Amino acid sequence: MKNNKSNYLFAFLICILCFTSCEKNDEPIATGSDREKFLGTWAGNSNGPGGFRVFNMTITASNSAPDQILLSNFDGVGVGNIIYATVSGNSLSLITTLVGQDRYDGTGTLNNSTLSFSFTIDDGQTIESRTATATK
Repeated sequence: MKNNKSNYLFAFLICILCFTSCEKNDEPIATGSDREKFLGTWAGNSNGPGGFRVFNMTITASNSAPDQILLSNFDGVGVGNIIYATVSGNSLSLITTLVGQDRYDGTGTLNNSTLSFSFTIDDGQTIESRTATATK
């Protein structure tokens, strides 16, 4: 009788092992964060109704989210003033950020080593549409 119970238990364990398997994962294995290619110091310029601006900005990784970056001195807003963005592939989206009285919002793309931006600055009375490029 004890031998029968052992055989049933052994057969049961074999069945569980045979029918339990890993699910196939078709997602590609990540080789690095999309944001890594955005990080560094960039020389930029922008243009819009408010005039032409030349600026140097630094992009760093955010500790808040794996797809978030921090743009310091974007559009010459001042070192230490941060515009937040999220990254997906070669695109970024500026997260609506208030710097002083101005609200920044927009998008950008990375092509080789050139960042191109299209964004708006809203001071509460006027919305200024601007474009910018930056290179490493």
